Amino acid sequence: MTSAGDDDDGSEQPTVDSEFGRQPQRPDGGWESPQEAVEKRHRILRSLREQLEHHPAIISAWGSPDGQYAEIEADVDPAQLGRDGESASLRVTWQPNPHLPPETSLDDRRRTSLISNFKIHYSEAAGFDCGVHLEPNPHVNGHLHYQERASPTDEYDYDEVSLVATAPVGVLWEALELIADRLQQA
Repeated sequence: MTSAGDDDDGSEQPTVDSEFGRQPQRPDGGWESPQEAVEKRHRILRSLREQLEHHPAIISAWGSPDGQYAEIEADVDPAQLGRDGESASLRVTWQPNPHLPPETSLDDRRRTSLISNFKIHYSEAAGFDCGVHLEPNPHVNGHLHYQERASPTDEYDYDEVSLVATAPVGVLWEALELIADRLQQA
């Protein structure tokens, strides 16, 4: 595993054999010490911001705070995703060393081998929002899920989803494809 000081964006890691097959070793930066996790999160989010800049629906993307990203935000052209809204945004968070609530553990994860928590969440100015999240949620079994609601006053609908990707960049592209597919159906 690379140290936190190396210039590593989390997209390439040495592989190891696991119950999920041959996987990159801790591809999502999980299980690091707190300072290493902050530095790893910044590198991962910086890499994801750079990837977003290549997506045809993304107008602009930025991370905040500067120099130590905790999240990425992006302006999105909803027409590129088959939507009629005037404007939309995307928010991405990545927690390489998640602190899970009591009575929750990584053993509760289903449909993914990822250790990190993340949110890749799309929102329209008119109120519709949806996203792919990997985090403990009492409404879904296994942490990994898709959630959607028509307006901020509505309850979310939750669906279980699966991801094949095991590194942050692959997760981003797979989640964006899933969101785009769902937007076409909404």
